[in-house]
Amino acid sequence: MLANSVSPAQGGNLSGSGSLNQPLPAGQNGVADPGGGIETKRLLDREIAARRALEDKLAGKERELQVSRREMQKIQVGGIKMLTDVLALARPEVFQKATKVQRWARRLVKKIKVEKPWELDLAAMLYPLGVIALPDELALKYALAEPLSGEERRMIDESTVTAFKLLDSIPRMGGVAQAVLYCRKGFDGSGYPADGLAGMKLPQNARMLKILIDLTDASSGEGVTRADGFVTLASRKNEYDLEILRVAYIELLEAESSESETIKSLTLPVALLHPGDILLKDIVDSKNRLLLASGSELSEISIKRLKSLSSSESIGNRFLVRRGKAE
Repeated sequence: MLANSVSPAQGGNLSGSGSLNQPLPAGQNGVADPGGGIETKRLLDREIAARRALEDKLAGKERELQVSRREMQKIQVGGIKMLTDVLALARPEVFQKATKVQRWARRLVKKIKVEKPWELDLAAMLYPLGVIALPDELALKYALAEPLSGEERRMIDESTVTAFKLLDSIPRMGGVAQAVLYCRKGFDGSGYPADGLAGMKLPQNARMLKILIDLTDASSGEGVTRADGFVTLASRKNEYDLEILRVAYIELLEAESSESETIKSLTLPVALLHPGDILLKDIVDSKNRLLLASGSELSEISIKRLKSLSSSESIGNRFLVRRGKAE
């Protein structure tokens, strides 16, 4: 019969190695072999242990990276604070201009979408770093908004390169450095650096700073208002991003008109001065040299300096200031 005619070559040998009665390898007959199951468990255990070891190693690396990031942030914050303090001590009059630009920048970011507001905030405070390297007489003329010669203006404009190099050496400050480098560059391509960059290709933060810095310069001096500053900017409107200029005009003129309702004028001894107080009268030493100009915002550092000078009787002990929320 056909059922019994299977040849040995076809696997019909019913005895020996080809017997149908020989057990199949574990798993092929649907029944787990006890010995094979133990070996499989060992393999799984080893794989689980290897995965856990890898996870532990990765977690350790992540902790190391977090520690490195924190240390890097400390270095960054420390470096920024050091530069700010150096500017405040070396060029207090210029530092006061920067605090005003920073206040105005913080107001504008509420109305203009900025990708990294913290970069604009730092650039607004640190843009005049390069002025530290300029002659004292020129730095003072610039701080007091006195007329500058063409050569003096060029030196002020090119001081942004010095500031750029200082900031670009600090981790994560590349965007801040770029904003500072181009903060005196006109929207029409005029100004420094003369590299052909213009219009919307200029960094947004630099376009905002250009308006705020020029407005600060144009509205400085006794009897000059912010509205007067905007008139000056309007006469050179090709140098500015007009949409940003429009927002600045609305926001900053509103701030100026509302300040009279929230600010008090006080004559105070140095011990009662607060950071944020605005000087309403120039402070000069016994030789009539200007120490802080009217309109300067007092900081902790400038107040300490005034205390020191007052105790040595180099200056008086009472100061006319404006106190309140100034935008």
